[in-house]
Amino acid sequence: MLYAIDRAARNEGPLDIECRMKRPTGEVRYVHSRGDLIHGNDEQAILFGTVQDITDRIMRQHEAEKNALLLQIASRISHLGGWKFDVGTGHVIWSDEVCRIHEVPCNTSPTPQEAINFYAPEWRQKIQARFDACIKNGVPYDEELQIITVTGRTVWVRAIGEPVRDVENVITGIQGAFQDISERKRTEENAQLLEQRMTTTLDSITDAFYTLDRQWRFTYLNREAERLFQRPRQELLGKVLWEEFGALQGQIGYREFHRAVQENCTVAFEEFYAPYHVWSEVRAYPSEEGLTVYFHDITNTKKTQEALQVSEERFRIIAKSTNDALWDYDLISNTNWRSETVMNLFGYAPEEFEGSINLWSDRIHQDDRSRVLNSLDAALTGEGDRWSDEYNFVRKDGSISYVLDRGFIIRNGEGKATRVTGAMVDLTERREADARLREQASLLDKAKDAIVVRGLDNRVHYWNKGAERLYGWTAEEAIGRSVAELLYEDPTDLHDATRQVIELGEWSGEITERRKNGTTLPVEAQWTLVHDEAGQPKSIFAIKTDISLRKAAERRVQQLAFYDPLTQLPNRQLLMDRLERAMAAGTQSGHVGALLFIDLDDFKSLNDTLGHATGDLLLQQVGLRLTACVNDTDTVARFGGDEFVVLLERIGENIEEAVARTTSKGESILDALNQIYHLGDYEHNSTPSIGITLLKNDEVDIGELLKQADMAMYQAKAAGRNTLCFFDPRMQAAVSARMSLEADLRQGLRERQFLLHYQPQVDKAGRITGVEALIRWQHPKRGMVSPLEFIQLAEETGLILPLGEWVLETACRQLASWAAVPKLADLEIAVNVSARQFHYHGFVEQVLGALAITGAIPQRLKLELTESMLFENLEGTISKMNVLKARGISFALDDFGTGYSSLAYLKRLPLDMLKIDRSFVRDLLTNANDAVIARTIIALGCNLGLKVIAEGVETEDQRDFLFQHGCDAYQGYLCTKPLPAHDVAAIIATRSGTMPNGNQTS
Repeated sequence: MLYAIDRAARNEGPLDIECRMKRPTGEVRYVHSRGDLIHGNDEQAILFGTVQDITDRIMRQHEAEKNALLLQIASRISHLGGWKFDVGTGHVIWSDEVCRIHEVPCNTSPTPQEAINFYAPEWRQKIQARFDACIKNGVPYDEELQIITVTGRTVWVRAIGEPVRDVENVITGIQGAFQDISERKRTEENAQLLEQRMTTTLDSITDAFYTLDRQWRFTYLNREAERLFQRPRQELLGKVLWEEFGALQGQIGYREFHRAVQENCTVAFEEFYAPYHVWSEVRAYPSEEGLTVYFHDITNTKKTQEALQVSEERFRIIAKSTNDALWDYDLISNTNWRSETVMNLFGYAPEEFEGSINLWSDRIHQDDRSRVLNSLDAALTGEGDRWSDEYNFVRKDGSISYVLDRGFIIRNGEGKATRVTGAMVDLTERREADARLREQASLLDKAKDAIVVRGLDNRVHYWNKGAERLYGWTAEEAIGRSVAELLYEDPTDLHDATRQVIELGEWSGEITERRKNGTTLPVEAQWTLVHDEAGQPKSIFAIKTDISLRKAAERRVQQLAFYDPLTQLPNRQLLMDRLERAMAAGTQSGHVGALLFIDLDDFKSLNDTLGHATGDLLLQQVGLRLTACVNDTDTVARFGGDEFVVLLERIGENIEEAVARTTSKGESILDALNQIYHLGDYEHNSTPSIGITLLKNDEVDIGELLKQADMAMYQAKAAGRNTLCFFDPRMQAAVSARMSLEADLRQGLRERQFLLHYQPQVDKAGRITGVEALIRWQHPKRGMVSPLEFIQLAEETGLILPLGEWVLETACRQLASWAAVPKLADLEIAVNVSARQFHYHGFVEQVLGALAITGAIPQRLKLELTESMLFENLEGTISKMNVLKARGISFALDDFGTGYSSLAYLKRLPLDMLKIDRSFVRDLLTNANDAVIARTIIALGCNLGLKVIAEGVETEDQRDFLFQHGCDAYQGYLCTKPLPAHDVAAIIATRSGTMPNGNQTS
């Protein structure tokens, strides 16, 4: 300053200097001093001038230099540069970063056409049109396109252009930004590829966001938006915002949204939505399509700063164009600055970082803080110009972000770091996505099932550990190879299923595949068609499960359900199914089939003598012999026990041919089954009885056919066994008659149609000492039915038990009634007991109960047993007889001499009487054998101390012969036929001269 004044004073030039001045208060100001040397009349020179305060201009200049530096650094970090086109010069001015992107020397200034020629051919027409529209009509543009650098590299760029106007609003050029976005594009493509491979949508954005078209209709909502709107996205997509949420109309959001669209500007505001009682912070970004809106619940107000100068506005555009949080750290002043993106990423307002670097470092997670600060300090004290680190950063809401932080270090002339400018990139979602992908890949590898991804050309893209275990090929061996070559001997099923999955989008089913070792296995497959981002089929995702064990189990269940476990022949259920199909086929074709019902004769004897194991051996060999006798199209089934059924399909075209061929087949079966069987250490002869019925084209159901064959089999047994017999319709008539009789018998029991007649028993003195109770059936239509017609049927059907119980109780009531009449009080009543009734487990209690209920005297009741029933459980028979004998009940052995008549058991039984059967009495006067038998029975009874009575005596000569040889009593038509109780009482009264009222009506 002094030097400048001195020069002016020496008239070496005017005074014109900028310098600093210090006020008395100590404040330093910048001033501009101007002056000239003026000579007075006295020729005394005076320096006259002005001092102008230029502090504000100097400060703005410094700030502009700072911003220019920041802009240059930010451009290098974010690959973003600026450009300008001047209509006057006709050239484009590129920043250094734009030149680097094009890989041309710095300060290159191309013509517009040269600049456009850098774009890839497919983009040139579009950028030319956008450039022309901007320069002619002032339409700004913001496009993402591809350029080809001078080295031939293809680079994705974002090109932004805005018109530049003079004071008269005339367009004088274009200025804009140019950014290399290749890395972002690659990231997006990788993200899309990962998303397609895993078929999942990453929807982990913490803020709620939605998009609207120009008609305010929802075009997208994320999951958080669904939650805050309290409406599912399916209900909102395509709906108008103001119609669905009417309370928003007239509010700040309504005005700001319209302003954002009309002015093409970003808006941010707070709004209270009364229906939901929610305060939201809303940020809306306009686009050609409409609005993109971010919102979330808030408690603090976010403020935005307006740019003070053109450079600040440009820097704001740069900061907004990247998703990174830009920052600047001034080491000299220890001040820290953050861009607005820090709010979007971490929830902090930029002002919360203004000040010491500690405002940033304190928010680094405590586990990483020391390491990160040491890393930064090492970079600052070193010689390099870059620093980067990855660490966990605590968001405003307390959650953790994983960030990549990179900085560019500015050093002074001495190499000392004075400033660091950089950007924070939130890697949380990418890291979480990578972790999820690794976890999912790990889970896929841990899956028991095989997971395979293949292209539409059938070549393997992915092969998990489960596939390695299932097929034997490693992933390295399988990937790139065709599944048709790897897994299928015949790829027909593969091609059919692939066509279905391409047509329908998915396919599931069972398919047979091949292992590396050549063995085959059944798998259950779920195939899903995967599409690319354009919606075109891209690959097939397959999950395959080995179902070998399940198939084996199903075969086992099939075997158990439809095959006899002993003989491995079809069982009854499978036979019924095949018989039904055979009948349907025969009806359609007109052919005749045959059904052979085979029963082994005396099989029970084999089981009882040699045991069930030996019996099982016989059944197995019979099954094998039967199978050998028939064709593959015929069926041999074990029907149950020792019964087999053979189904012969299409045995003839007519009845005559079918009978002839079936007879021949039946005879061959008879011959085969008559051969000696080797059963372990035993040789055994067995014969079958075979019943045959034909499968004709008529309306006979399966049950009826089996019944016909069964009846024919029993006819074969009746014919002497070891033979075959065809079904005769007369058998059916007999069966129908039997069934009708059985039904009537049951009804007769319900309606008490039965009654007892009594046949007197007469001793040598001519006295009636007792009677035998004989049942009669008074049928309303059949009339009086003889016991010979229904007793055997009652035995076979089990109706003998209730019938026998009724006879026993009725006889006891008659005893009790006669006991009140002196002339009849000594009468005994003999009641016949069937084998089935006697061996019934409650028989003893039944007899004693009848006596107790009626009050009959036990000594007047005699039970008649037959010889045949005594052989079954002899010890149990004797025990029951002894219990009843102890109560006074007596026993007679009925029909003696017709059975085995074993003296061994006779002397052990607590009997009181023997009864000579009528078959010996009828001809004893003319047949010497019958006479000898009668005398022998009488002598045996006398020697054993038993009374003897003969039945069926019809003549006096028969009576006299019996009495002459020691018989104690007789019964038969010589005295009287069986009569009702009152008629018996009348006979007794006639013989005694009185007419006692001793009958009992039942």
